[in-house]
Amino acid sequence: MQMEFSDPSSISTLVACIASNDELESAISFAIDFSAKHLIFPKTLFELALICEKEKMYREKYVFARACAEVSTGKEQEAAYLLAGDTALFLKWQLQALKDFRKALALNSKNPDTLSKEGLALTELGKAEKALAVFNNTLLQYPFHVATLSNYAYLLHCLGRLKEAEAFFQKAFSLDSKHLSTNCRYATLLFALGRNSEALFHYKRALKFNPKHLESNYRYALFLEKTGNPSKAEPYYLTALELDPKHLPARRCYAKMLSACGQSEAARKHFKELLKLDPKNVETLTDYAQLLTNIGFCQVAETQYKKALSLDPNNPRALRGYAFLLKTRGFKGRAEEMYRQASVLEGDS
Repeated sequence: MQMEFSDPSSISTLVACIASNDELESAISFAIDFSAKHLIFPKTLFELALICEKEKMYREKYVFARACAEVSTGKEQEAAYLLAGDTALFLKWQLQALKDFRKALALNSKNPDTLSKEGLALTELGKAEKALAVFNNTLLQYPFHVATLSNYAYLLHCLGRLKEAEAFFQKAFSLDSKHLSTNCRYATLLFALGRNSEALFHYKRALKFNPKHLESNYRYALFLEKTGNPSKAEPYYLTALELDPKHLPARRCYAKMLSACGQSEAARKHFKELLKLDPKNVETLTDYAQLLTNIGFCQVAETQYKKALSLDPNNPRALRGYAFLLKTRGFKGRAEEMYRQASVLEGDS
């Protein structure tokens, strides 16, 4: 990090203490108290947040943005809450993002960017009705706000209202054909509709505008893999993981692709990393157990299945996978019982 401050050693101490504090609210409180003691101004906290983004220190970025928001006023406070909300959304802290966006709206209830982000946070929290209300109200006031049109289209896609979603994406395009999120999300919709050549055009377009756009790299990799081009998909998965090593969907899909392509050791590495980041994810435990079974590590595979089923005893994939493992090891009675249980859960019998 390079920036001129009146007391660089104080800044270095602050950053190091924030990075080593695992408790989020405690870290924010520490940043506020330390800044007051060492005369670090709110503007400096905001600038530190932006530097942390460049260094891919996203949690620290959030801490400094929130600390700035808590001690500043007026437009500076609104901007800091917006930055905090954006960072929380990036980190998949959707509820915290919603709180931050609403604090920004308490300062300026007419900001269409903030209103749109509130709707997006509600979408990602699964609160579809509330998100619809926010987007409809925002579009009544700002009918040509591109981000809101794009976010609304994304929500409609999530709800399965694909024709309506396409109409709103196209309206957003008519206003700004270079809008990154719109290109990426529209490509994903087109892929879902089976219009792969159109999807390919929009993924490439998004990446042309910004080759380091995280979601476009991840979605394009997934598209290439699913359309039978895993070797072409790999560099885009790797770019997504370089941009955010903690991006769980990208790492999970990449691990599964490696496993399917027979690259077992590389797949194991990524599954282990996934389980460090999210040790209670049943789908990851199941996928990892299946890989271990396939390469003959049956005892370790059994441990993973047991963990998965302790978290979700009625998970059909975990039951079927464990049943297969038991059957291969000669425990046919237990295996048949698990197969029956999985079938009942899936409605097959």
